[in-house]
Amino acid sequence: MDRLKDKIAVVTGATSGIGEAVARMYVKEGAKVVCIGRNKEKGAALVQELEAAGGEAIFVPADLRVKADIENIKAKALERFGRVDILFNAAGVLVHKPFLEHTDEDFDLITETNCRAYIWMMQAFIPVMLEQGKGNIINVASISAIWPELNAYYYGAMKAAIATLSKNVAKEFSRQGIRVNCILPGPINTNMTPDNVKNSKEVQQDMIDHVVMVGRLGEPDDIAYGAVYLGSDESEFVTGQQLVIDGGVTISN
Repeated sequence: MDRLKDKIAVVTGATSGIGEAVARMYVKEGAKVVCIGRNKEKGAALVQELEAAGGEAIFVPADLRVKADIENIKAKALERFGRVDILFNAAGVLVHKPFLEHTDEDFDLITETNCRAYIWMMQAFIPVMLEQGKGNIINVASISAIWPELNAYYYGAMKAAIATLSKNVAKEFSRQGIRVNCILPGPINTNMTPDNVKNSKEVQQDMIDHVVMVGRLGEPDDIAYGAVYLGSDESEFVTGQQLVIDGGVTISN
């Protein structure tokens, strides 16, 4: 408890999966959270839950492919809390199909959501952090950035871009008090889990038997624990790094 006491965090993708787990755990650890998502009903319910548990949070609906929505997030966060200590970028989409079936529309969707939105969010909040003299950015990539994953071609390419971009941004701004790190999740049970995995106990067991070395699939909280560490002062000597949380998938072969 209180590892993030009184820190102000902006969390994208907060209405499902990893982002939702991070928002909950951040509040549990004492942070005040600006929850970002497209689903207004889920966002309102999440804030109600967090406040009922004694936390403080607001929900700002946004489509991160729209730059004006990102400016609104920044305005609402500063209006309510006056500063932003942590930017946690988790929003994303997955297109899962053979390479030759990927379309230009798939490319645009993944690029705009999984890469450009992260860039826009960082460009919006880095000036705020520079003015404060301190800040912390955590971007969610994927082991697809470093480990070949069939049927996730454009997804993996954009996650690799975010992993590299995070290092580059860290190099520019770390001496100015802004840390930038990246989390690379492995197979996590979320709404983005491909249907062929989600709907098949046999496929899940095959993954556990052959590639997930710890013997189970991951849960969003597994990522949230890493997000708390990177968001806390415990990691103030850590920047430009990639934290792989994958149950050992990347050492399986």
